[in-house]
Amino acid sequence: MNKKTLSALLLVTVVGIFTYSCKNEPTPTVRYNEFMACQFGPDMSSDNLTAMISEWQQLITSEELVGAWGYSPASDQNAWGEVGWWELEWTSKEAAESAWAEWESNEEAAAWTEKHAGVMQCDGPGRFKFDGIFPIPFETYGEKNPNGYFYSEFYGCNYNEGSSREDALAFVSGFNNAVAEADYSETGYHYGNYFAEDNTATNPNGQSADFIWANFTKTKEMNDKATAAFEAEVQEKMFPLFSEFATCGDNPDVYHGWTLYDVDNKDFMPTFPPQE
Repeated sequence: MNKKTLSALLLVTVVGIFTYSCKNEPTPTVRYNEFMACQFGPDMSSDNLTAMISEWQQLITSEELVGAWGYSPASDQNAWGEVGWWELEWTSKEAAESAWAEWESNEEAAAWTEKHAGVMQCDGPGRFKFDGIFPIPFETYGEKNPNGYFYSEFYGCNYNEGSSREDALAFVSGFNNAVAEADYSETGYHYGNYFAEDNTATNPNGQSADFIWANFTKTKEMNDKATAAFEAEVQEKMFPLFSEFATCGDNPDVYHGWTLYDVDNKDFMPTFPPQE
């Protein structure tokens, strides 16, 4: 299932069950998300990347892998610089650990890694780990791009003193309602909250985060429209409430994103643009 198409299902968080009684809205399903930092090599091209991803898809054996996405920097001002990312989403931490153990002992996986080292190399052992929620289904505000592309913003956030994940989860319902009352039409807007397993990890600027707030839209232009809608119709209502429990950086890292794998559409392949 495309992360950007996850439905707001009933039930479960890893820390307990929370009932949002204001409108009896379902709580979003918690997934287990991992991000691998990636460096692009001299052989990077749309054709080589397509071959790399296609061959990787053939090596997937776990039905617990929900989806995968790739990110390349959309700005030279990102805190992570030229680093790209490979995101994996699993049904649980246990499923992820089991699949990784199998991958690391797989000779075909090792051969694939060596074969495509000139295209991209990702840091599997150093992957960043999160519990992820995605409260708005992907196509709520417009159909997804058929080529697999999306635009994304990632804000590092920290809890204010005395606050915790429970406060972030409680904020979701009201924020969803505020977005629904604003003009996000055709933007493809949806968002994710990634709660860090290790909040001591830092970016190259020495900044750490308790959780990441990520915004996803169909394009940069649609991101600008969503931002305008937030500033005109959502910010005044919701930002004071958010600021009671968390503080985020002013400048997000921004990326061009691509769906690399979708468990509900295993034949899907993204169409990468020609490399400049």
